[in-house]
Amino acid sequence: MHFPVRRIARIGLLASLLGGLAACDKNDYTTWNCILGVDGAKVTMVLSRSLMTLDPPQVLAINPSSKNESDLRFCGSLGHDSFFDVRCPADTQAAIVRFTPGSGALRLGTQIMQCTVL
Repeated sequence: MHFPVRRIARIGLLASLLGGLAACDKNDYTTWNCILGVDGAKVTMVLSRSLMTLDPPQVLAINPSSKNESDLRFCGSLGHDSFFDVRCPADTQAAIVRFTPGSGALRLGTQIMQCTVL
């Protein structure tokens, strides 16, 4: 059976579109283990899409009223640093969390943690 070139091109385009739509629902995430300062308290951080989740959530120096009190929103990046907060401030650098993925440095307010990816 001989297929014309146009029909083959249409089938290829349709397959590409369907594959792209299936990939849109994929939820990529990265888990990090973080150690807090001198006392060595361990915190787990998960980056999932544009959210950062910390466990235990008590490490945050803030008390958000939402039920997902450990979820922080991505506020933007500047250079190598990414900024997260419950509500993003107008000045991105004023966000409660500053994370540098390349070095694993995580700053929560005045606390500094060292994180390693799992």
